[in-house]
Amino acid sequence: MKKITLLLTALFLFGLTYGQMKYLPSKTVVVILGAQNPHIDYTRFADIEFYFTPELDNLYNDAESMGDVARNSVRLFAKNTNESKQQAVLDAYSGKNDIIYQRSLTKSFLFDKEGIVYGKFWGGTPLFISNDKYLIKNKSQDSEIFKTLLKELVKKGDTRKLGKIKKGKDYSWQPGYAPTSILVTDKDGNSKDIVDLVKGNPATLLYFVHVNSKFDPIPGSEKNNGQDPEDYNNAINRTLTLDKQMEPLYNIEKNIFGKKINPYLK
Repeated sequence: MKKITLLLTALFLFGLTYGQMKYLPSKTVVVILGAQNPHIDYTRFADIEFYFTPELDNLYNDAESMGDVARNSVRLFAKNTNESKQQAVLDAYSGKNDIIYQRSLTKSFLFDKEGIVYGKFWGGTPLFISNDKYLIKNKSQDSEIFKTLLKELVKKGDTRKLGKIKKGKDYSWQPGYAPTSILVTDKDGNSKDIVDLVKGNPATLLYFVHVNSKFDPIPGSEKNNGQDPEDYNNAINRTLTLDKQMEPLYNIEKNIFGKKINPYLK
């Protein structure tokens, strides 16, 4: 009986970590472009530290018209979004968070222990589907496999030499340089600077993602109990949109840390 118990325990642990990469990010930070969604339990993603940019909430949410939602797309700053409204939200910032908008930082980055950009993703979502996708490693656009970069950082303790800044040039958010100061808040509303969040660990993974703060996934995942057909269809579209927006988070847990978290509709 004891042997059976030990075997079942071993199988259970194997199931939890199946597919886990050999070398893992020391710290994984996800910045939500917008406020916290009260309908989402972020604690399900045990390997991710979440931070939020509530001042950008309206800016990103307004870019998603119901037409966009119905097509299950995630278009940000669409042409039909009111530009003056965008600028008004950006002007409300107390820090330099407008850099997110100006430079479209909907990407992923890997930092060394000094907080220097070590690798920059070609694209976030594809990499999280397979850890064999590529990152930009240096200014010459040479590429390295994600897991190779993690090995260099975690096992070898590698760091990058800080590049020299040329007058009038902005190299922030490029490999070999420090990121721009961006103020974010934790789940309790405490202010943090991304520059500080990415320092002090052998390998810090940073990912920017928009998750609509106002969409509730539950109504659209349940059977229609007498709702107006149009309202119910919109609820389904909101749920599908949230699921799509959060897909990279599921993939981080599954393909990097080997932990499967069931999406809302699966």
